Amino acid sequence: MLKLFSLRDRVALVTGASRGLGWAMAQALADAGARVVLNGRDEATLQARRAEIEAAGGLADVAAFDVRDRAAGDAAIDAIVARHGRLDILINNAAFGVPRDFFDISDDDWRVSMDVLLDACFRLSRKAAAGMVAQGWGRIVMISSVNARIGRATNTPYITAKAGLEGLTRGMAAELAPHGVTVNCIAPGYMATDINTAFRAEPGRYEWIRNRTPMKRWGAAEDLMGAALFLSSPASAYMTGQVMVVDGGMTVVI
Repeated sequence: MLKLFSLRDRVALVTGASRGLGWAMAQALADAGARVVLNGRDEATLQARRAEIEAAGGLADVAAFDVRDRAAGDAAIDAIVARHGRLDILINNAAFGVPRDFFDISDDDWRVSMDVLLDACFRLSRKAAAGMVAQGWGRIVMISSVNARIGRATNTPYITAKAGLEGLTRGMAAELAPHGVTVNCIAPGYMATDINTAFRAEPGRYEWIRNRTPMKRWGAAEDLMGAALFLSSPASAYMTGQVMVVDGGMTVVI
């Protein structure tokens, strides 16, 4: 039965993998046997993470590029295929947040949010999916958020982009399913990672989220490891176009 979760001989690209959710998911895929290509913008940090995976007995590579740069993303995927012969799994995880009131959001704030959280996922998925279709197997995993379905003040660009990402998932899933490629989402709840350090630093907000969650805690990056492995593995072969919510129960209670 464990063979269903094996990623031996698979090659995976995880964006935003130098820290937080991306790093945890990259470790999960490496532990399952995949060669994991770590993406981020800082080469030195990625190389240090690569060394950690290799020290634990895993296989890793790095691809340092800004996901907003289409040419760099295309070139990175071409390089991965040239170096390793294939790309089987793409996890679109790179994140960005602009915690500002609605009337204080500039056009540039909005554009960067859409470019990182939605447009880059479309471009990288389109590029990766071409090779996956050709080989007849692939897994694309989008990292959405509970904020795709529930709102919060000062978070409008993020909410909008994540809702669009779930629509992109459904559209891609419908088109790619006949070719052996699945496309699914993970929607995390509020996770204790670097991206929301300032939010968590305010005791009132921290406790508000904790008490709003039936499990009475914020999520940890490690809480996504199982979901990421499942959606990247043969175990999820008959599942596509779906959103797996990992939120400690937050969105099922009033």
